[in-house]
Amino acid sequence: MLYGASYYHEYQPQERLAVDLDLMVEAGFSLIRVGESTWSSYEPEDGSISFAALRAVVDAAADRGLKVIVGTPTYAVPPWLARRHPQVMAQTSATHTLPYGGRQNVNFTDPTYLRYAERIVRAIGTEFGKHPAVIGFQVDNEIGVYQLTNPNVVDRFRHDTSRRLGGVDGINDKWGLTYWSQRLSSIEDLWAPDGNTNPGYALEWWRFQSALTTGFLSWQRDLLRQVIDEDKFVFHDSVGGDSQGNTALRPIAETLDHTATNIYLPLQAALQLPQLPADDLAGLAPWWLVDAGPSIPQWKADLAFSLKGSRGSAFAITEAQAGSIGDQATNTPPFPGQLRLLTHLYASRGADLLAYWHWHTLHYGNEMFWEGVLGHSLGPGRIYEEVAHIGHELKELQSALAGFIPDSDVTILYSRESLKALEFMPPLLQPGTAHPDATSYHRIFMRLYSSAVDTGAQVRVVHPDSDWTGEDVLLVPALYIADDDLLQRLTRHAEAGAHVVFTFRSGYADEWARARWEKAPGALRPGVGASYDESTTLVHPVRLTATTSPEISSLALGDDAAATSWADLLTPESAETLLGYDDPFLGRYAAATTQAVGSGRITWLGTLPDPESTSRILRWALTERGTQPTADVWTHREETVRVTSGVNAEGSRLWFLANHSWTPTNIQTPDGMTLAHAHDGVICPDEFTLGAWDSVILQEREP
Repeated sequence: MLYGASYYHEYQPQERLAVDLDLMVEAGFSLIRVGESTWSSYEPEDGSISFAALRAVVDAAADRGLKVIVGTPTYAVPPWLARRHPQVMAQTSATHTLPYGGRQNVNFTDPTYLRYAERIVRAIGTEFGKHPAVIGFQVDNEIGVYQLTNPNVVDRFRHDTSRRLGGVDGINDKWGLTYWSQRLSSIEDLWAPDGNTNPGYALEWWRFQSALTTGFLSWQRDLLRQVIDEDKFVFHDSVGGDSQGNTALRPIAETLDHTATNIYLPLQAALQLPQLPADDLAGLAPWWLVDAGPSIPQWKADLAFSLKGSRGSAFAITEAQAGSIGDQATNTPPFPGQLRLLTHLYASRGADLLAYWHWHTLHYGNEMFWEGVLGHSLGPGRIYEEVAHIGHELKELQSALAGFIPDSDVTILYSRESLKALEFMPPLLQPGTAHPDATSYHRIFMRLYSSAVDTGAQVRVVHPDSDWTGEDVLLVPALYIADDDLLQRLTRHAEAGAHVVFTFRSGYADEWARARWEKAPGALRPGVGASYDESTTLVHPVRLTATTSPEISSLALGDDAAATSWADLLTPESAETLLGYDDPFLGRYAAATTQAVGSGRITWLGTLPDPESTSRILRWALTERGTQPTADVWTHREETVRVTSGVNAEGSRLWFLANHSWTPTNIQTPDGMTLAHAHDGVICPDEFTLGAWDSVILQEREP
């Protein structure tokens, strides 16, 4: 695994290039990431471009054996460009243009902007494209923050949509524009997005915006390819997890050479097992980090692994936190051991590069309290010491981690289009309010993902265009947007021998966000063996009851099992009732059904069970297929210990054990294990102690 940090020598308050780079080498770093944030330093005046200062950094890094990733600085334009050409600034509505003073605030489709961007991209590519220390280029940075509604963008949307959907007649049909007298007679009648209320328009607008971001990154890639050596990769660092709103993650990864992601998350008690209640985790991260919990880093890594290639591939973490992140009001540095624990976790999910953002904590600017490896004093401290320990350990693990592929016990389908459609028309309420929750898809997805992890299972994320052949248990949360071919493919997967678990809202709308005009769940109905015409919001939890059917009696619920948030009024047809409601109204309906199809099974969850009940359902689904989580071989471990695993290029299985608590715990070791990060392959004892927030990597010895 490559290991290092983003480094901006131009941000330092004093000259200390040699000191910084020497400290990096002492910490076991193998690379630095430079260049993407300082266009105005390279081109202080129009056409006056010099990379002399950056060249000195890259050359000095090369002298010390450090590899370098160079970023194109196109996401933050110099003030002279905005002053001379105000039309390059992005409009986010017909009445609002973003002012200068931030970042990602330009209309990257504007011809004037593109002319200047091309010049700086070509220049930086020419300067460093053949440098022996430079291994690759990052194009732009965390794209997709804002939707672009500049007049040229809206006009392009009109014509692209007309072409894609078959002219105004196709648009009228696919979006149902008879409603509210919105039928188009000319493509010029297609309104700007500001006041849009049509779900088909909203979905197509997101598809268009995400295509703009992918196209812009591909354009930069092509410019660089003209001037850089063939062996240097090109990638883009998307925001980890669901990312920025106006991106399509999979196309970006597929278009570029490698997947790269930036992973931030709440630390300290947010990583504790058993997981603490959400109210106890408030304030452990900035407001924009909506997720907290020990499964969050694993989810973000698993999604990143899934983005390139049908079966997934290794990925780079271009930004990881070294200390407290966000702003001065959220000071939550990691507990001792947490950075190492996370490094092991990311490696266990397929990361092949880890770089902190950033090397030193800034002394000025918007992010001056976003802590780096060094604090404001610029001297090595507690964080540096842990980072250095990790760096030297990774050097020992280099051969063991080569070609590593994570294990998986459960597969989960991630639908970016369903996420976007359910942002526009959310099915769930914000807890405790009457307001729609735009994160509804994410809530449903994470209930299944986190519950699977809580069973001890490892999860493989797949996409509608992925190959999931041979996966025994496939979870399908809220697949709201799907064409008939996708739904039939899922049914065939079950018939071929898999257990497919759907949740409510799956199959409800077609690819144009139109509700299907057949009894729900539409094309899935024969395989599900149940149907519904109505659904109801659950303002309060409703007690769940388990079936007494002998065939599925292995599913046992806890005393507090509850349905939350939503309930389909589900009537079994050929399916059996898996779960019911203890409720005078809902008691006549099924909460969940299950049916054998071909040599497999389809289960439908018509509600959102509480986390514990969801874990029990998923454990039952695994058992029903005759499988068990890979980590079950680690018997008698405490609930504070999480286990992940995978196989390296040599075919050896590595085991990663992490103690998510302050309490040391004893681990009983299966036969045939060695310590993967010991120089001489020390045989692991039959029992050992895993300390507070400690993590260990073991390797199975060949028989």
